[in-house]
Amino acid sequence: MSIIVTVDPAANFAARDAAELATLAAAARGSEGSASWPGRDLEWVRPEWFVRVRDVAGRLVSVAGILVREGTYDGRTVCIGGVGGVKTHPDSRRRGYATEALTHATEFLRSEGAVAFALLVCSSELLSYYGRRGWCGFGGGLLIRNRQETVAFTIAAVMTRPIQEAAPRDGTIDLCGPPW
Repeated sequence: MSIIVTVDPAANFAARDAAELATLAAAARGSEGSASWPGRDLEWVRPEWFVRVRDVAGRLVSVAGILVREGTYDGRTVCIGGVGGVKTHPDSRRRGYATEALTHATEFLRSEGAVAFALLVCSSELLSYYGRRGWCGFGGGLLIRNRQETVAFTIAAVMTRPIQEAAPRDGTIDLCGPPW
């Protein structure tokens, strides 16, 4: 038996699924929790789908959230694929599980047809990790909605990835909603 990777609509999750995701998130976050995380006061949007990676024993070891949203890039309306909440259990890191989750998320966004590019936000320590997996640094401005107000997103690095179009490297992206 090998690893199992699924892409499931978030709406189909049962209570057991939510508990399993919460357990993985708590383990990935570690003992310091999120009290010092600068994004704790922002409004975040929930994923529409989850990529779940299970090890050979069937344990949930990695996850990535996906959503698709209309936004703008330099004033032009575009369909943006969001990837967020990528987590791997600390005991299962460095085994390629997150890479599997990211690969399946990208394939899913390509299958959606209308997605111009994908976008994720991450800590600066993860730029090289995502860069080795095809993501590009975005040096422009990212606008989000936070409690009905348009604000600049400045608490994390922004990365993009080509889907149906080239990945933007600069300019202004407006998510026209909360970040993911």
